[in-house]
Amino acid sequence: MNTMMNMKTELGVWLSRELGFVSDMMSSHLLSGHDAVNEVCDELAAYRGKMLRPSLLLLSWRSVVGSKERLPERVLTMAGVVEFIHLATLVHDDVLDEANLRRGERTIHCLRGNEAAVMLGDYLLSSAFHLCSTVQNPSLNILLGEVTSTVCAGEMMQLYHRNNVDLDIDSYQQIIKDKTASLISASCTIGGMLAGASDLQLATLETFGDSVGIAFQIRDDVLDLLGDSQTTGKTAGADLAKGKMTLPVISLLHNNPELKPRVQDAIANRDLDGLRTMLESAGSIDFALEEIDRLVDMAVQSVKIEFATESSRELCAFVQQLKQPL
Repeated sequence: MNTMMNMKTELGVWLSRELGFVSDMMSSHLLSGHDAVNEVCDELAAYRGKMLRPSLLLLSWRSVVGSKERLPERVLTMAGVVEFIHLATLVHDDVLDEANLRRGERTIHCLRGNEAAVMLGDYLLSSAFHLCSTVQNPSLNILLGEVTSTVCAGEMMQLYHRNNVDLDIDSYQQIIKDKTASLISASCTIGGMLAGASDLQLATLETFGDSVGIAFQIRDDVLDLLGDSQTTGKTAGADLAKGKMTLPVISLLHNNPELKPRVQDAIANRDLDGLRTMLESAGSIDFALEEIDRLVDMAVQSVKIEFATESSRELCAFVQQLKQPL
């Protein structure tokens, strides 16, 4: 299992094993009586990445419980649910972005067309809520219903602001909080709920997840600007091609409004190299990286204050990997 954690540690071995159970359960749940459906679902293998959201759910549960006992079935089930929702957003995103690569492999919409990709995303969402209902906890269904609506609203707002060089930092952060951080935050909260966390612990996990989710998205945005397809598994400059405003670009324009015409030209001409030069010269990339560090540090500090288990320290170490050099 490809996770963010070092698989040689005790926790890494534990997490890898449990995520393996989650993955097997998801594959079993997706099995259909129709061979054509199963063929398309098999192609989701390329979309299985580091399983960040299930990992955070499992680690949050363990942070509250404070032990290394075997995970209850309902916890593994909910880990699969949040990953189903995440996979659905990826499949749909690739249609919106007309992306041909995902983790170095051809996307579903590239292999099967937009219609099949849209239906597969819907199939994953319906599978998520079907699986969630088997836990028989209405609070979880309500939470995930709210989160799914929030994710969709965030995606729609991002579409609305394409090519908007006047987008401000606060609006950008609200967009990524909705479209990315909300599900990450919910994953942490669900882990706490299933472990019987107190209201204060749940609030801490929710805030922790928000900060980690925003940091994760900023890092992904920076990678889109600096990385290449071999490193990221996606086409470099995809955000630029679609006119998506990201933190480095917004920061650049906030501090250097006179550069707006040049940035607009770079976006229109998909001049990634020219945009990189402007961003690096203005220190906008460094600003984004510093913001990632600040958010991760804030998240870690909140958990350290409220939790005092070995597992909570492992949770903090897990997310601090977001601060690693790009």
